[in-house]
Amino acid sequence: MASTKDEIRNEASRILESATYASETQFEYAKRWRRVDRWIGGAAAALAAVAGIGGLSQVFSARWAGLVAVLAAGIGAIAASMGAPQTKEKASGSATAYRALQQDVRIFLNIDLPNLVDNEARDQLGQIVQRLQQLNQAAEIPSPGAWHRARRSIEQGAQHYQADEHGDESSG
Repeated sequence: MASTKDEIRNEASRILESATYASETQFEYAKRWRRVDRWIGGAAAALAAVAGIGGLSQVFSARWAGLVAVLAAGIGAIAASMGAPQTKEKASGSATAYRALQQDVRIFLNIDLPNLVDNEARDQLGQIVQRLQQLNQAAEIPSPGAWHRARRSIEQGAQHYQADEHGDESSG
């Protein structure tokens, strides 16, 4: 039977893993929405420029310039209704908050937990669980594609720290 401290360590390790995947997923989701915002905004601006230049230079008839301008306005309206900048900012903020939780859980596991009595360790774990639940409630719901890109990124070392390779070499 595992001790209370072992169970606390196991649960904190699960939270660390969850926060690691959540942070990477939110970063991937933010990157996707940044690209969407740039492409749609860029397309709308380019079409508006084409309409203006084409109409003023009389390359287009007034009717064609007007149609292109309406198309540009429509794309701009779609971009505004999608809320890509807000989604990107929210996902990026969530990713940063998950990353902070990761660091705090690592410190708890590697530095604090060995020196805490069971009740203190349980209280700190409760605070960590509460933070994770709050972050989960506030975070954007990412796409499956963002999760897959995040998993691949982690597997390729995105969350790997060089300090973890050296262990205790610096303490000598």
